[in-house]
Amino acid sequence: MGSSTAQQKPHVVLVPFPAHGHVAPHVQLARALHARGVHATLVHTELHHRRLLQAAKAAADDAATAAPADEAFAVEVIPDGLSLDDPPRTLRAAHEAMERNCLEPFKALLRDLLLGTGRPGVPPVTCVVADTPMPFAAVAAREVGVPDVQFFTASAAGLMGYLQFQELVAREIVPLSPAYETDGSLDAPLDWVPGMKGALRLRDMPTFCRTTDADDWLLHFHVHQMKIAAASKAVILNTVDDMEKDVLDALAPLLPPIYTVGPLASVVVALASTAAAATTTSTMGVLQEDKECMAWLDGKAARSVVYFSVGSHASMGDAQLKEIASGLARCGSPYLWVLRPEMAAEVEVGEDGLVVPWCPQEAVLNHPAVGLFVTHCGWNSILESVVAGVPVCMAWGIGGELPRGAGSDEIAGLVREMMTGRKGKDAREKTLLWKRLAQLSAQQGGSSYDNIGRLVENILLKEI
Repeated sequence: MGSSTAQQKPHVVLVPFPAHGHVAPHVQLARALHARGVHATLVHTELHHRRLLQAAKAAADDAATAAPADEAFAVEVIPDGLSLDDPPRTLRAAHEAMERNCLEPFKALLRDLLLGTGRPGVPPVTCVVADTPMPFAAVAAREVGVPDVQFFTASAAGLMGYLQFQELVAREIVPLSPAYETDGSLDAPLDWVPGMKGALRLRDMPTFCRTTDADDWLLHFHVHQMKIAAASKAVILNTVDDMEKDVLDALAPLLPPIYTVGPLASVVVALASTAAAATTTSTMGVLQEDKECMAWLDGKAARSVVYFSVGSHASMGDAQLKEIASGLARCGSPYLWVLRPEMAAEVEVGEDGLVVPWCPQEAVLNHPAVGLFVTHCGWNSILESVVAGVPVCMAWGIGGELPRGAGSDEIAGLVREMMTGRKGKDAREKTLLWKRLAQLSAQQGGSSYDNIGRLVENILLKEI
């Protein structure tokens, strides 16, 4: 079982969905908890772990030395029944496989961690932090008798959106008509959603509600996720109180206690600084980062570069990619474009453009040469952009919106306006305000910094 000291230490097992945008914040949360004296274990599914090992080997082969293991957390792997040679082709297939294959192995792992089997000095598990898209993890914890906490890695507004799926069905808004993309259905106002000011439309909701099938599997799976979340001990959100106060207030009566802990990357740095401990904000991923883009940025003028990335999962067809290439080439600014290998198309790169398969996004956004971020608005990207003070989106008046399927003229025009026009100037000023609020929340005495401590005291220590 290990020493009595180890047994008095909280032990949190984190189970992220196997995608970079989910694993990265779980790694950051593990580091934040570690800085607060918590033993953390990160659980990967087998397919994702194999991809990580492949990426690590490629990175080691390309570097003088391999990166050291992260001392903030241990790693465990559970089988998912998926093959590296024939991975799931759809999100539904991935979810179905994990729900079918991971429950029993994870229960077995939890039982081992409760007993300390084969892990001398490791305290018994006291809590499971389950990524909301991994409901089997919470179910397993409850069946084994371990308390569970939910970690929703997107925004509070996104969580409120998912909580409305059942209401969309009850109001007969979903399923949608077969012609919903052209008949105006997506512009239907949803003025009854709690905490949402302004003209919220159906198109602003999480896209998994866009179905014409009343029995759509993913729709009902997300309803199931929300029911599991509502029965947990607490909900963790990687957001900032000041950024989403209205919706957080509206969520409070619908869910267990909510702990806002974002931006996690900044909180980790602040916690490590307070504890005089070494830390890193990097997160291991399955995509290898380009080594030359930072040097390329060094040669550019301040706030002159457009950074374009749609994250690790969003995809586009060849025709749309060519429109983007043309728009960027004519926008009048140098640009850095992340074009993942599986999205690669025969696009023409402008004279002052650089296209890379992946890059260290936080470092890029914090580079003084970057003046604008064009993004799919994934939540991690938005937080990183706000922290860096780079204009990105419309939600808080800090950006502009490209219409779906925008052509090269629209892309070039909006980029020019955001880089040199009045709209861009106003967005930069507002971004600096949000940057300051995010910084304050992550520092000692800030809401997110203190909420890590409250989470440990109110939930984790009470379970010992």
